[in-house]
Amino acid sequence: MQPIRTLPEAHLFVCANRRPPDDPLGPGCSAFGDRLYDALKAEVARRGLIRSVWVTKTHCLGICPKHGATTALYPSRAMWGGAEADDATTLLDAALAAASSREPRRA
Repeated sequence: MQPIRTLPEAHLFVCANRRPPDDPLGPGCSAFGDRLYDALKAEVARRGLIRSVWVTKTHCLGICPKHGATTALYPSRAMWGGAEADDATTLLDAALAAASSREPRRA
């Protein structure tokens, strides 16, 4: 095992969890999460931030909105619920603002 020295300034996790439609917790973020993930990846690439902002598709983040997807930002510990693909620019701007307000990481 080796430590990884290349860490992102911001890491967004997007829920794309799927549950059966009759699940008591609801169907999950499913297609909303898939579309949001794709939009965030495209926006990160468009801005040339692939090394400094990571976007990861994940399963349940513990918050199940009735519409949209849940997104978590680390290391700032922020979360948003009900996000859709149209929110990608706003989410990325929030991630960058949170990253710029922290002290620089040391390798």
